[in-house]
Amino acid sequence: MTSIIRVQRTAFTDFEAMREGLQDAPLDIVQLGRGRMAGELTHVSMGSLGISTGSFSRGLRSRGVVSPHRWLLGIALAAPARHHLDVQPGQILALAPGTEQYSIYSGANSYAGVLIEPDELFGFLGHEPGARDDAMWRQPVTAQLEDPARDAATVRAFATLFKTIVDHGATMSAEAVDYYKRCILELMTAPMIRGVGYRGPWLPSAVELVHKVDRFLIDAGTRPVHISELSAEFGVPRRTLHRAFAEVLNMPPKQFLRYKRLGDVHDALLTAGPGATVQSVAREHGFLHGRFANEYSRLFGEPPLRTLRRSPFAAL
Repeated sequence: MTSIIRVQRTAFTDFEAMREGLQDAPLDIVQLGRGRMAGELTHVSMGSLGISTGSFSRGLRSRGVVSPHRWLLGIALAAPARHHLDVQPGQILALAPGTEQYSIYSGANSYAGVLIEPDELFGFLGHEPGARDDAMWRQPVTAQLEDPARDAATVRAFATLFKTIVDHGATMSAEAVDYYKRCILELMTAPMIRGVGYRGPWLPSAVELVHKVDRFLIDAGTRPVHISELSAEFGVPRRTLHRAFAEVLNMPPKQFLRYKRLGDVHDALLTAGPGATVQSVAREHGFLHGRFANEYSRLFGEPPLRTLRRSPFAAL
């Protein structure tokens, strides 16, 4: 079964197009920079989640309620803008439903915004103690990371995830799309979770929790499982999962999940049919980066293409 993802892409040469720069409500736009405007908007709907990206070539003043009913998690992607909240590329801006945004952009910029229903947002954060009630969720919120390297990595990670969703989302399984949706939410909420600074109690039985997680992964089959799903399933914060896996397996849960997904890729390649490619199989299991092949080779002693060629069904 394939997922239902709607993608709308629009190139424009008039500033009025930026009134629809986000999905839920029109904005009031004034062009400030002289010259012909050029830009592009992309709107993606993934169920109740909306993701919008935009780029424009001239200065703008933007004003209006971003969404009457959804939270905005926004990120500047390029070209630092003069902004009344001083958001730099890679930093996250969170606006509660009904909040008016007032922004002045001094030149060419690009941005992204994730629109999410309150119940879905705080359900995602539900097992991170303090994340929902922390003062940083008072509106508006700006996550000041003050770490240029981390900010740049956030921009790169978002761009990779979004491009994958736009280019391949229509052919992905619903399970794979849900995994990438969780990756987007993790990226956009990570600064808020870090800001809480909550460490939580020590887990009474790390072994029991790890065994339960392992059983859950077996029952989940070959679909990619995100760590946020484990947190929700077992009602524990991610730090608790991390401590339990460190105690029992001497590795963080993300590494264990990665090994599990690499194993699922190996099995899928070894049994792949005609027309299968390493890239499509890897993508379906949550791997997007070039280092996937190196990790796979180190774990299994051969490159993924060689495994695919050993499939008895690939040439049928």
